[in-house]
Amino acid sequence: MILAGCASEPTAPNPGLKESFHTEVAANGSKRFTYTLEMAAPQLRGPYTESPQMRGGMMRQQDLGRGRAGRGQRMNFDYALELKLKETGFCRDGYFVIDRAVSQLGGEVRGECRDAAAR
Repeated sequence: MILAGCASEPTAPNPGLKESFHTEVAANGSKRFTYTLEMAAPQLRGPYTESPQMRGGMMRQQDLGRGRAGRGQRMNFDYALELKLKETGFCRDGYFVIDRAVSQLGGEVRGECRDAAAR
């Protein structure tokens, strides 16, 4: 019986991932939002756990993919934002970006919906 109680306890959907979605509806009906996504920094192993050859190989792989990684992070962030907007139904007709800051560990977008709030 104790195991069943522990197994049914809800767990976080994505450990190490924090997101927030704040909305604002102005008196004129315009709808704005701020979406923030933060990912936990990956745990890096110290040099005492890897051989020098392993570290060098890992660095080269990171350097080779650096250009693509930036686009990939932005695409992942944009995908997460689109999922949140679809989940909430906040911007039914799309949105435009007011401010954007995206990095490897997350980002933030402030935007305004193209559709006005229902009155």
